[in-house]
Amino acid sequence: MTAPAPQADSFSKGLAGIVAGRTAISSLEGDLRYRGYSIEPLALAGDFEETAYLLLHGELPNGGQLAGFSARISAAARSLDPAVIDVLARLAKAAPDASPMDALRTVVSVLGQIERDEAPGSRQQLLAQAERLLGQVPAALAAWIDLSAGRPVAAWPDGPIAAALLARLTGRTPPDAHIRVFGTTLVLYAEHEFNASTFAARTVVSTGSDMHSGITAAIGALKGPLHGGANEQVLAQLAEIGSVDKADAWVAEQFATKRVVMGFGHRVYKDGDVRAKLLGRLCRDMVAGDAAAEALEALAARMESLMLDRKNLRPNLDWPAARVYHALGLPICVFTPIFVVARMSGWTAHIIEQVGDNRLIRPMSLYTGPAPRDYLPITGR
Repeated sequence: MTAPAPQADSFSKGLAGIVAGRTAISSLEGDLRYRGYSIEPLALAGDFEETAYLLLHGELPNGGQLAGFSARISAAARSLDPAVIDVLARLAKAAPDASPMDALRTVVSVLGQIERDEAPGSRQQLLAQAERLLGQVPAALAAWIDLSAGRPVAAWPDGPIAAALLARLTGRTPPDAHIRVFGTTLVLYAEHEFNASTFAARTVVSTGSDMHSGITAAIGALKGPLHGGANEQVLAQLAEIGSVDKADAWVAEQFATKRVVMGFGHRVYKDGDVRAKLLGRLCRDMVAGDAAAEALEALAARMESLMLDRKNLRPNLDWPAARVYHALGLPICVFTPIFVVARMSGWTAHIIEQVGDNRLIRPMSLYTGPAPRDYLPITGR
């Protein structure tokens, strides 16, 4: 017997408003919380490893636990398999202008093959895989940037992920203030409940597939401009507008041609993204005294006012994150890959949670095709 056909009144395009499962990892009710902790103190601390430990293990670490966790991540970053570097080198030679997102997606798939990751293991095995990926992925991103620019791969620096990755991507030792803000962005991007990429990862492993397959799918989902890729488009938009005096006309043109203004609106946050509010303040403080950056902030403020007045839309996290990354001297092509580095903590936590209490994710669809009809042999058509 077949299942009863879904009814039109139960249909929700894009699964908007549909509760698809349970999670103990994060909550968006009233305030964004990771494992019960409000996002603001975690983000202001700017310690990505502390947040990643919390997401994976369920509790904040003590000093010894954090030191050991950080050391294992750094060791993974410093010991990226030579086969991965060889693959990246070949890809960089063949297509140096390819998206770093494609490179990371390929790297995770290759790492899964190297590990012979064929099916979910025990919780401890999954945690060990997650810790390795937390170090391997940022190291692979830095390696790709070197290789695609025709440079040899530099050594991975000592220290936390935020400091090491920022140094590798900018080619200089960053000041402490920059490291703190960059660390804050990693914490803010680390986890966000059943977003598209996380749901993709959970769907993959719900079939009994492996962690690396789930992460590969998640990176593919995050690449899209309606999800992670929006932060890159935000800066492109601001560059296209150019100055405050051109903002009104630019917005009017976007509305007239029914184009999306990236960096505004959110499926969940109707009264504003709490992460955007926090990072927006930090961005303005960080660039104070820099004339060019302050001009960009003035343009951003005018855009926020226009979008609120005309569409009742407020910024999401991508809006200030793009400006922060620009102020830190990062190239646009790494904005979304940095999102991957951060979200690796949330993705792996969700994969472990899904595996621990699994049921195949298999929604129904509402059929809109032709009514039943008879098959005609080709001679009668």
